[in-house]
Amino acid sequence: MSADLRSLRLFVAVAEHGSISEGAKRCHIALAAASKRISDLEARARLPLLVRHARGVALTSAGHGFLLHARAVLSAMDRLNAELDDFQHGVSGVVSITANASAIAQFLPDQIGSFLKLHPVLKIDLQERASTDIVKAVSAGLADIGVIEGHTPAQGLECLPYRSDELAVVVGCDHPLARRKRIGTLELLRHDHIVVREGTALHRVLLAAAQEAQAPLKVRMQVGSFDMVCRMVEQGVGIGVLPFAAILPQLQVLRLRCLRLDAPWASRRHLLCVRREQDLTAAARSVLEHLLRPDNA
Repeated sequence: MSADLRSLRLFVAVAEHGSISEGAKRCHIALAAASKRISDLEARARLPLLVRHARGVALTSAGHGFLLHARAVLSAMDRLNAELDDFQHGVSGVVSITANASAIAQFLPDQIGSFLKLHPVLKIDLQERASTDIVKAVSAGLADIGVIEGHTPAQGLECLPYRSDELAVVVGCDHPLARRKRIGTLELLRHDHIVVREGTALHRVLLAAAQEAQAPLKVRMQVGSFDMVCRMVEQGVGIGVLPFAAILPQLQVLRLRCLRLDAPWASRRHLLCVRREQDLTAAARSVLEHLLRPDNA
């Protein structure tokens, strides 16, 4: 089926507000014209997309699927329009990168900074996501380049070796482990942990280590960032497992100690992923090549 963008925007608005009249109002379309557009979409789909009831409308199963794809199409078009607008102002391209927190904390800022100094008329949109969500975003064309943890399933994507990092343990200065230099998995799991949110690669690594050791992961608190892990560890709430490079700046300003983690799972690989390297724009390909250069580590 084919559908014009205005009808897609109307459908998304109707779905979000549960009302054709409210969707029409949001899209500045007359109610009769809006109803006709929705009916035309359903006719082209040859399936009902909405169920009408006294208080508004609800999505059918087909409607939910249609909504997902409509949002992806509109997002891609918005990015296209933004990029074309940038071309009019002399910018030669916009490259979207979505990366896990570890890559953003350790590698990407310096690399992106050095790239933009070489290419001052190019723009980069950098967003943080969990590795599993990064795969979905790149697969759907919502990001040009992704940076994921090495064990993340990425079927259908082209993946290239990127960087490695080492996990370490951070504890407060008053913690019983503060005088130690090293710690193993079993002893690590005896203590309460401050962890980053579920779904992140780091959270999955900790759960997998606990399952392999046949010991529970004692989560005392979940937070949204590496910085917050360190701040709560400083308060004595628990201990944290973080990339070593991400801990270093915090050691200089907070009352923390860092321990070496004696475990094979402490060494991790990160990958760059794209849908198809040959389909990248010239701007995105130049960013990818810059990230892959060993002298930009």
